[in-house]
Amino acid sequence: MFIGVAVIAAVGMLFSAKDTYLRLLNSVALVLLTLSGGWTIRQTLSQGSYAYGPGILYWDALSALLLSVIIIIAVYVIIFSFGYMEEEVREKKFPRTRLKWYYFWIWIFMATMLLVISTPNLGIIWVGIEGTTLATTLLVGFYRNKQAIEAAWKYLILCVVGISFALLGTMLLFASVAPLLGQSLNALDWRILPGVASQLDPTLLRLGVLFAIVGYGAKVGFAPMNAWLPDAHSQAPSPVSALLSAVLLNCALYAILRWYSLARLTSLGPDFVGTILISFGLLSLGLMVGFILLQKDVKRLLAYSSVEHMGILAIGFGLGTKEAVWGASLHLLLHGLTKANLFVIIGKLVQKTGTREISKIRGIFKAWPYTGLIMVLGLLSITGTPPFGTFRSEVLIFSGLFKTGHPLLGFMSFLFLTVIFAGFLYHFLQMLYGAPHADQQQPPEHVSTLALAIPLLLVLFLGLFIPESLNQALNQVVNVILGGV
Repeated sequence: MFIGVAVIAAVGMLFSAKDTYLRLLNSVALVLLTLSGGWTIRQTLSQGSYAYGPGILYWDALSALLLSVIIIIAVYVIIFSFGYMEEEVREKKFPRTRLKWYYFWIWIFMATMLLVISTPNLGIIWVGIEGTTLATTLLVGFYRNKQAIEAAWKYLILCVVGISFALLGTMLLFASVAPLLGQSLNALDWRILPGVASQLDPTLLRLGVLFAIVGYGAKVGFAPMNAWLPDAHSQAPSPVSALLSAVLLNCALYAILRWYSLARLTSLGPDFVGTILISFGLLSLGLMVGFILLQKDVKRLLAYSSVEHMGILAIGFGLGTKEAVWGASLHLLLHGLTKANLFVIIGKLVQKTGTREISKIRGIFKAWPYTGLIMVLGLLSITGTPPFGTFRSEVLIFSGLFKTGHPLLGFMSFLFLTVIFAGFLYHFLQMLYGAPHADQQQPPEHVSTLALAIPLLLVLFLGLFIPESLNQALNQVVNVILGGV
């Protein structure tokens, strides 16, 4: 299966650092990943769920959604890495001999994420999330300069501390379940737990759920536990930043959603976890307003935007209505596509200009019109501007605040989004227009750059039209999240 493909591909990367070899091996691995993953998604959605072997690996509609995001973003980002990382080697950012290690850790990272969304066991999900931390730490510090190493250490320490809370929550759940199901893997199997959910000790369960959400929330980047995120995103190679924002944060959120689905069926009910998620969501949305308005580093700007969008997702899932959860499920996909594209195109821009400072990047439309066009599309998509799909998903989410009797929270959310839109517009217009700085490099731009806009065109399409197959798949996701298994 695709987890084996990722592990074998990672090992294969170590045999040579030649560009031709790495491109060929990565291309073959991406084809196999797409074929095996696509087949699994098809089987899952057509049957409602799909198990491999004795059920150690198991997928439902929520798993299929995350698997789709992982595959799409992986193909996009790794293909972009070919040219981007070669240019970094030519600029002597790191020696060619280390290029194979970049792809090795990328595929190990992929394998850990694929494990997270392929296991029905909450304990193994924790192992997978911890594995993503170890793999991505070395990618965050890949350049081995002072800033990158500092960011990697901050990322490692904060995420490990956060994940330790999630481990404590998992242990408390096990302590509550063990008297009912015994001390075996079944005690943490989210397919079996709904059957005994009403019998679980409410005190242990309440503490376990709280610790799990806070712990995984640190990895999601919920405020105020997001201190690692801007440093990691800004210092990592741009393709890695794209994977962190578009996929890793969603995998940590996936872990929370498994706990959320379980908690809804227990004596805690939907309100306990829902209130926590909405609180984290509004806090993440509100606090990011100031950081986005005052930001001077373009990659950190995108990182703070990721915190904002994780907050939007937390509100959508926390509301717990079918409409809001449907919108949040769609937004999870659309934000991944948009943010991967923005980190990729901004990565190329930073490579061309040699700076991440917004004030030193000017005249993009004049120097690189194709890059400028993609940035405009990215700006409209990330800020939820119609007719992009992010507008559709955000309206479905925030209208839920009004429909569930929270008009003040709904008004505050729209106010936050309006100010964030103004901040992004201000920063992007500065970079797009004006005269390029005298020291700003202006290498030629090829029309092939427009191919990088493919994810944004998909987001635009989904804003105009939702295929019935996608609608049915998202409805299955809603049933999984709100109905348990």
